[in-house]
Amino acid sequence: METRYDMCVDYDTLCEIEKKLKNISLNLGSSADSMLYALHNCYGFLAGQQFDKACQTTAQCSEISKLTISNISEVLRYISRLKECLELYSSCGFKK
Repeated sequence: METRYDMCVDYDTLCEIEKKLKNISLNLGSSADSMLYALHNCYGFLAGQQFDKACQTTAQCSEISKLTISNISEVLRYISRLKECLELYSSCGFKK
């Protein structure tokens, strides 16, 4: 007997989106850490306004990265809950 659903359920697409978002979050965190490391290493050859501007720009980028990572984490939690709902929904159906 075939099971039919009244909506399109694409669990694989959700898994692919989840995988890509995790990769983006990981890369974003890594790049933010690299920026901070580079800033600490340039202390010896940047001085005055150059170093202050570099610190300010790096701090802004770091904050944006943290906010973005936080937003991605929230989306990943939402996708997880959505997948749970889809799994529950998939167990329901109309028998033909």
